[in-house]
Amino acid sequence: MAIGHGALLTRTRKQVIVLAALVAIAPAFFALFRSPSTPTDLASYLPDKGGTLLSIDVDGMRKSGLLNMLAGAKAAEEPEYKDFVQQTGFDYKHDLDALVSTFRSGQIFFVLRGRFQWDRIRDYAMKHGGTCKNTHCAMDGSKPERRISFYRLRSDLMALAISPDDMASYQIARNASKVSPFTPDAPIWVLVPAAVLKEANSLPAGTRAFTMALENAERVVFSAGPEGDHLQLSLDVTCSNIEAASALLVQLENTTNTLRRMLSREHQEANPADISGVLVSGSFRRDDRKVLGQWPIQRVFVDALTGGAH
Repeated sequence: MAIGHGALLTRTRKQVIVLAALVAIAPAFFALFRSPSTPTDLASYLPDKGGTLLSIDVDGMRKSGLLNMLAGAKAAEEPEYKDFVQQTGFDYKHDLDALVSTFRSGQIFFVLRGRFQWDRIRDYAMKHGGTCKNTHCAMDGSKPERRISFYRLRSDLMALAISPDDMASYQIARNASKVSPFTPDAPIWVLVPAAVLKEANSLPAGTRAFTMALENAERVVFSAGPEGDHLQLSLDVTCSNIEAASALLVQLENTTNTLRRMLSREHQEANPADISGVLVSGSFRRDDRKVLGQWPIQRVFVDALTGGAH
């Protein structure tokens, strides 16, 4: 039977409408089912606690050799860690690709992306006194108030929390909080709210003067990455205006020069293996209302932190 011209137009319109609808929803569909890949994607799962935000590109560090440099020899040799790897089949050196974390007020939240053998991890938790229901588990941490809870977000994503609350990991969920799209071009970075710097009373000697200078900044970002034969720690501070940035630049330079003079008075050389050697090597500049800083970190300092040669 021949199809009339009107019927053909009607069917064509319906096909066009269906096609347009598919085109419209396709981005949302793929966004829903694709695995989060950027730090911003991963951080969107974290609850908004107004705390420090940490991002580590573990896979990028592994490929560049930086992970092996920073991991240290001692951790991999610890009997407890070897036992953990054997029972769970998870070794961060090979199986972890990325992590983001936020921490403040005694709670730490993580999103981990990697390759997890969920049944073995669940069994490990239960064998060590934990309780599990479906994919959610809770177990003791190093202290009674540091309970560890985790659950499977996706096959390659783990939500993990350290908190007095066994259910704390459930605060980690898709679109738990909005995150600034700002992402430094570095494998390791930390975004520190100024309010957190004001609470930082237990930092290593010599660093408190630097944090006090940063307390009135709008945003403070530390990042670290390879630079030739050493690491480089970078600072990116956003101030409220150019005048505030200029004042901060003077403060940072004065603090660094004061530390240099103190070492000189005590007839000491800056030791690249301790924090004083790192701090006195700092250099700073201003770009509009931003203040940028850099500290080279030598291999001897990394070895001192991680337990010696690899």
